[in-house]
Amino acid sequence: MRVLQRTIVLAALLALGVALFYVGREHQIFLDNKTIEADGKTFRAMEQVNVSVNGGDPVELLARDRDVVKAVGPSFSLRVEVLDSMGGNVERTIELRLTPGFGKDMMLSLPLLAAGREDFLLPPPEVQASAQSEPAAPGADAAVNGGTELAGNP
Repeated sequence: MRVLQRTIVLAALLALGVALFYVGREHQIFLDNKTIEADGKTFRAMEQVNVSVNGGDPVELLARDRDVVKAVGPSFSLRVEVLDSMGGNVERTIELRLTPGFGKDMMLSLPLLAAGREDFLLPPPEVQASAQSEPAAPGADAAVNGGTELAGNP
């Protein structure tokens, strides 16, 4: 009986941990306003767009811009305001709700989204780790100089 109680408590704790992980997950959302080709058609970047995630401060994107915003939780709301060429009046507003699930990063193509296409989700860009310089091995200079070391020269 005691083993059964411990097993139930352990399963409940594991379920609670997974639920908290899912609810508290942070997502990076890359907003891409670049010209893109899909199905043989070219979708041009919009001149100016304001994007807000979960009702936060809007991010202003000009043509050929890409920015990243972060959202916490299993889903988020997105509001895209397409501005006219002068950047003053809102031509149209697009609102949607996305659920990335357990995925961490996602990239949205704003020209595809504005065109009403379903394939506006793109694979996120690869995170490029900065190359850290490793200390050179003690005979590395000799290998670079062809194995010959010059005595007396600094």
